[in-house]
Amino acid sequence: MNDRLLSRRFPTGLLAGLWLAAAPAGAADEQANTLDPQDAAHVPALVEKQQQRYQALQNEWQARHVPRSLARPTDAPAARDSNVPTVGIKLQDVDYEIADGIGFHVKSLVGALVPNTAGEPVNFDDPDQYRIHVHAGEVTLSPAQLDAVFNRYVLTYAPRSLSSVTNQTEDGRLIVDVGARLRGFLPPIGGLPTRLSGPVHVTEDNRLAYTPDKVSNFGLSLLPVLNATGLTLADLTPLDRPGAHLKNNTLLMDPQNLFPAPRLEIDKIEKVTLSERGMTLVFASDAPEPTFDDPPVETDSYIWLQSGDARFYGTVLVNARLALVNENNKRLHFHLYDYRAQTAAGRIDGLADGTLIARVPNTAPGADDTIVITENRTPD
Repeated sequence: MNDRLLSRRFPTGLLAGLWLAAAPAGAADEQANTLDPQDAAHVPALVEKQQQRYQALQNEWQARHVPRSLARPTDAPAARDSNVPTVGIKLQDVDYEIADGIGFHVKSLVGALVPNTAGEPVNFDDPDQYRIHVHAGEVTLSPAQLDAVFNRYVLTYAPRSLSSVTNQTEDGRLIVDVGARLRGFLPPIGGLPTRLSGPVHVTEDNRLAYTPDKVSNFGLSLLPVLNATGLTLADLTPLDRPGAHLKNNTLLMDPQNLFPAPRLEIDKIEKVTLSERGMTLVFASDAPEPTFDDPPVETDSYIWLQSGDARFYGTVLVNARLALVNENNKRLHFHLYDYRAQTAAGRIDGLADGTLIARVPNTAPGADDTIVITENRTPD
């Protein structure tokens, strides 16, 4: 094959490379090195560059900032499990509604969400699967919220001895208007209209005791009649429900079982006070109060989850750092049973250190309402 034909079939550079490969070693050494020195330098791949950038943040992602007094890690963290038994929770100036008007205003509260099955994440879609361990805080139930918890939860059975409960609160007294159905006699139209009035105090076994010192039917005092006959309110209108038990003339209320799930687990009710605002409970514990990081958002009203693993929708948030706030920087009104609709109508921002900030409206769309899903972008 002649040189001209060979050059047509093989480019000159390729011929040179073949010649160098076939030539003796000495001949290759005599060739000038024409490579750019930078061609021999290591060039990180795109993934390697990403990992180099994220390495500075990785320790923060994996750091388990468990608030003091909460359950400590059981093992080293894994990609899908932080191995922290509980989720730390802090609420500040939040209207916390479980469902259907049942709830309370939280001035402040610190504690932990505890899965009923050890090792499982806290599942927000199933309130029966976890409980709220309250270490310290202060909450207030308004008269309307007291009405809701009795009329829509405690007294939802038939036949019931009490109906149509309406509460009023004033300085040191709880006034209750109720329809009372006497034992063995169930009059129509909600029972006999009865008014009770009296103080509330905390018992040694961490319950609330309401002992009316005034009881009247149709404006007539009933207590003298009861005392004369040796009967009690419990004899006339027996009540024995989870969270509420009428014993003699005292209604015993257990806040740990008074509300729908998730169940409250309270170390100590330090005191109870009554005012026009409602019934205020102060919680405390013999253990040191948990200390939380400040959430990375400028607001005085928030729910802050710190440490542990929580399941929202179909996603498990490992080593949780989540702040829930109102989208317009107002007081947050959180709807626990409707959290999906409420968060879908808001937006979620992610920070580089793994923290999530959910900014939501205060209203949760109803079952028949169209849910408007907000784009996750900075507002115009």
